[in-house]
Amino acid sequence: MVALWGLAFGAVPVAWSTWITRAVPDEAESAGGLFVAAINFAIATGAAAGGALFDANGFSSVFVASGVALFLAGLTIVSTVRTKPA
Repeated sequence: MVALWGLAFGAVPVAWSTWITRAVPDEAESAGGLFVAAINFAIATGAAAGGALFDANGFSSVFVASGVALFLAGLTIVSTVRTKPA
């Protein structure tokens, strides 16, 4: 499981960077900076929300909320991502 997690986690930054360079090739460095800022914002927001949930309701609420967030993110990705034929 750790190796699978490592492979999946290692592929995300590479795939995201590739997508950025294809989406905005003239502004790849600026978009890369926005990528870093978005990741840091997501980490800070998740930590703050998780801490607030933990303080209010205990550890089980953190797991329930993260499961709901993961489900909604997956649903959003599946319903909105369009692939182009090669």
